[in-house]
Amino acid sequence: MFERYTEASKRAVYFARYEVLRRGGRTITVADLLAGLSMDENTRATRVGALKENAFYLRWLSGLPPLPMANESQDWKDSQIHVEVEPDAKKALAFAVLEADRDREYWIDSDHLLRGILRFPNQADFALLKTELTLKTARRASWRDREENLPQENPSLKVIQYLVRKHLALWGPPVLSVACYLYILVQGMGTRFLALGR
Repeated sequence: MFERYTEASKRAVYFARYEVLRRGGRTITVADLLAGLSMDENTRATRVGALKENAFYLRWLSGLPPLPMANESQDWKDSQIHVEVEPDAKKALAFAVLEADRDREYWIDSDHLLRGILRFPNQADFALLKTELTLKTARRASWRDREENLPQENPSLKVIQYLVRKHLALWGPPVLSVACYLYILVQGMGTRFLALGR
């Protein structure tokens, strides 16, 4: 599931999981994803949405408890506790993929996650709108940020394979249909010319 995610995006999801475990929950919500996005200092999402500056306000508006205390003793990454993902959070993750595809990018970065949250009405979307961040302004800010800050992950063989598969799936059936049509046309014309030659 996370093969296209950048390190910043993966960390946001891990922080969302940590947020759930810290308060004793068992379900990752859209608000937890937003809280996970606002944990890191220098990601595209924090620059685009000013998440670090508005962290307390965003948490309050999305219904989360105040900012957590740093607890280094809890090893939340290796925890064996199973955590579910609620439907709205799954929807936001799916919209993040669409936002990356819309930008014609293989990598799903933290700003794509942020824009995925903004694509439909939800608890975190409401909090972001209160800070005057809309989907349109987030897209503009993302594009500006991409011009100023180059991505950390560079395309690799995996990206090339993904693009080849995607374009084969897109263009393969129409090209095959045209080739079959031309073959039938040429075969039909060939028998007509043979009949005229006799």
